[in-house]
Amino acid sequence: MEKETRKIGHLDMDAFFAAVEQLDNPTYRGKAVIVGGLGPRGVVATASYEARAFGVGSAMPMAKARKLCPHAIFLPPRFPRYKEISDRVRAIIHDYTPIVEPASLDEAYFDLTGSERTGGPAEVIVRTIKARVHAETGLTCSVGLGPNRFLAKIASEIEKPDGLVIITPDNVQAVLDPLPVDRIAGVGKVTAHRLRGLGIHSVADLRGATLDVLVHEFGRYGRTLYQLARGRDDTPLRPHRETKSVSRETTFPHDIYAPEEIERIVRRMARVVAAELRHERLLGRTIRVKVRYPDFRTITRQIRMEAPTDSTYLIEETAAALVRRRVRIADDGVRLLGVGVGGITTATTRQLPLFGTRNDALDHVVDKLHARFGVEAVRRDGHPAPENGNESMDRNNGARYSESGGELG
Repeated sequence: MEKETRKIGHLDMDAFFAAVEQLDNPTYRGKAVIVGGLGPRGVVATASYEARAFGVGSAMPMAKARKLCPHAIFLPPRFPRYKEISDRVRAIIHDYTPIVEPASLDEAYFDLTGSERTGGPAEVIVRTIKARVHAETGLTCSVGLGPNRFLAKIASEIEKPDGLVIITPDNVQAVLDPLPVDRIAGVGKVTAHRLRGLGIHSVADLRGATLDVLVHEFGRYGRTLYQLARGRDDTPLRPHRETKSVSRETTFPHDIYAPEEIERIVRRMARVVAAELRHERLLGRTIRVKVRYPDFRTITRQIRMEAPTDSTYLIEETAAALVRRRVRIADDGVRLLGVGVGGITTATTRQLPLFGTRNDALDHVVDKLHARFGVEAVRRDGHPAPENGNESMDRNNGARYSESGGELG
């Protein structure tokens, strides 16, 4: 019996963060909008297409973006709002398949293989999903459909924004061959430079290279390049990714030197991380702090607890102790601070609090206030967050909370 051709979709929201800001504030529509860290060390998370016309792109230093597009509207990210819409988009996809793998807040893969038996042809379903996203959120997305996840991703990128491209087994090479080689997953600037040195500029050029040459030049990744140039990718979709860690980081607009200020910020981030663990019904066993110095040296210090925990008291005190005892500040100052909890397990059982039930009860009350008024509404130390910091929360399960890398946080 012949194996059924896979039907994998990829949905990518168009300029997502900026588009949400334009949706929520009509005066921003048709204007250049840039979302990201607003401090001197911030980076662009995403830019509207009006700003991209001036050369602004994701992961670009915000200072450069301001020079390229000084008339733009510059906004800090609002992750809770972006997640709200992201959840609505994924709910739409789930109406047609249970196999959905989030890749980030603004994109997701989904499997429609065999959909004809339940919801109709995959080609019709992707058009319906795209139309529903626009009707129910007011935003546009680009959708690709292909025989595997690699080709689905390629397809969704070809006609952005508001595109829909379908790749079939019959037109794979017609679509791939003209593309520049850096459109292949994993081919960054360094690899692209090495490929160009071999005379390989397009996917067609790559397809003309022998397996022996690619393996000699790139090792195991050479085999991957050989397969992807032919549109082959057997990577399965993983609809349920295990959360490996929960963390929060803050990049400061100016270096911080005072140990007491550093500890205060670490304590605040630890409390937010603990609240996120409880919200997700998770426990963590490894508590770590991260410090980046002005020269970009980065260190981490961690300790493994005797039992998994979501206790604010334990996480906060442990993180503060790590900074006090195992981090050297001296005259260097600090550019970035982070607090994370790893060794994640599901909260089916829980360690009893060190000092009876008082801390658990306080955690419960504070969590309810955070849920109603936001995480910055209630602080145990009474101090505000650092001004103009570039802060981000990350649940390390493969679903990024930002559209780009760099120091959003």
